[in-house]
Amino acid sequence: MATKKTKAAPVAAPAASATEVTAAQGAPTTTTVETVQLTIADLQLLARIVDLASRRGAFQAGELSQVGDAYNKLSGFLAYVESTQSKEKADAESNTETAA
Repeated sequence: MATKKTKAAPVAAPAASATEVTAAQGAPTTTTVETVQLTIADLQLLARIVDLASRRGAFQAGELSQVGDAYNKLSGFLAYVESTQSKEKADAESNTETAA
């Protein structure tokens, strides 16, 4: 019985980023970092997208449990935020009425 030996493919080094290339060439570099704003409305939109995609059959059967877990976590977080916001709003209104 003959066995076939195969060599493992060499692993390529990660490509240098544009900043590293510029720095290597000796040119001055300036880096600006923009803050990313992720709002509750963005998370609600993501939940709707996942719901719509699952209705349209965008996920395979084996992926549905993972998608469902992520959706449930997202929905739970949104429900928590909503209840916290409504509680804070009620407390603020209560304090405003008490002070008046």
